Amino acid sequence: MNYIRKCPIPMAGLILSIFALGNLLQTVHPTLKTVAGVIGGILYVLFLLKVAVGFGGVKEEMKKPPVASVFPTITMATMLIATYVKPLSEAAAQFFWWAGLIGHVLLMVYFTYTFVRRFSVKTVFPSWYIVYVGIAVAGVTAPAVGRLGIGQLSFWFGLLTYAILLPVVLYRIYRVKGMPAPTLPSLVILAAPASLLLAAYMNAFPEKNPAMVWILLVFSLVFFMAGLFYLIKQVPGKFIPTMSGFTFPMAISGIATAAAAKYFGENGTPLSWLSLLAGAQKIIATAVILYVLLRYLGLLFSDPKTGPAAQPSK
Repeated sequence: MNYIRKCPIPMAGLILSIFALGNLLQTVHPTLKTVAGVIGGILYVLFLLKVAVGFGGVKEEMKKPPVASVFPTITMATMLIATYVKPLSEAAAQFFWWAGLIGHVLLMVYFTYTFVRRFSVKTVFPSWYIVYVGIAVAGVTAPAVGRLGIGQLSFWFGLLTYAILLPVVLYRIYRVKGMPAPTLPSLVILAAPASLLLAAYMNAFPEKNPAMVWILLVFSLVFFMAGLFYLIKQVPGKFIPTMSGFTFPMAISGIATAAAAKYFGENGTPLSWLSLLAGAQKIIATAVILYVLLRYLGLLFSDPKTGPAAQPSK
């Protein structure tokens, strides 16, 4: 029971990234996806138990913008589970996908009503992308459940909200500044939205516009480099649970780049440098996720009197 209580809310981001990594590594060997599914599944159950057992505490934490903005990673992870259970049960895949999608929409409504309605630029963090652009995971997973139409709508919604949030987030980071220390790992999330949108576009649209692919790819690569810069800068520091924010941006960047490289190759314009980059991103994502996973295991199994118990704060 103590392990359950010690699960921090940001662990949801690690769970999401493990499921994403499994999909990324399945081209290396199908067993790797199974391993990722088992590890992610165990952590997923622990997280749900944490929410159920400590609901009062979670409810209080959800009043803080940094926490409320990372919580929807668990609904994104729920949609990804559909890709794991599909070979076992179509009904289960549909259940997880719809549960994740509806849950994400509800969390989006809560976040908008609670924080956007009383907007303050100081409450804006890169993790806001999770709330709004994160729904594009429905586009990435739509083929698994035969819901391309909804997947396409989720892409367009994510693209629109990304266009709105991008200048606001950049203004918050580079002009307003003063982000609290526990939220600094969220800077790596800059790498996620464009890559997620690219992956969603490649999966949800049978007919693709080359210009759209290039635009999303350029944004994806530029912000991947920015995210990697912030990751390298922060890894040497003391581990805190919000470092789970390092993980999904690396995984989804690898997925998006690999999808783009495959697209160009199939359309007669292979880009060897892009394929090499996709391979490098795969290695980076694996290393980062394993590092954060091991640190989280150390946190969960540490002595409760001495182990870290950091949570994002206001």
